[in-house]
Amino acid sequence: MDQCKRINIHISEDVERLIEERLILREDLQNVIYNAETSGKKLTHPFSCRSLAYCRPKAVSYWVEYSRINDDYQVHSAYSHRMVMKSSGSTKEWVKSGGDSEWLCNLCQVPLEVQTVRLQYMQSIFPINLPACSLCGFILIDEKLATGKLAEAEQALEDK
Repeated sequence: MDQCKRINIHISEDVERLIEERLILREDLQNVIYNAETSGKKLTHPFSCRSLAYCRPKAVSYWVEYSRINDDYQVHSAYSHRMVMKSSGSTKEWVKSGGDSEWLCNLCQVPLEVQTVRLQYMQSIFPINLPACSLCGFILIDEKLATGKLAEAEQALEDK
């Protein structure tokens, strides 16, 4: 974890307020970026030169959209969710729904395709169509989904 703290990040005031509202710590951002940059497990956007990655250290997945500036990183956004992303283990079993994403899987260098995957929270499992890499299975949960419908579903399940 000490190496994660060496990741120099820059955050605008607006993004700083946003991550504070979302209860995301600076260390969470550094951890996501460190893991993405050392493993290569991240998405890249070819037009904006941004990266999007997540890390699930415990019960929460933290996502960070960022770009590299020399040896530092500019954080553009961050969000989290508690759903667990599941696949059957074989992406060949996924039901492809078509529609491509603008994001590329950094490891496989292919665009994401909308596919039926599974999300789990508590004891409930939900099939859902999401962009994912057909080769390695990297599943994208975008910011709008995570902070909208997923957050509502998590809250509803907790209220039961």
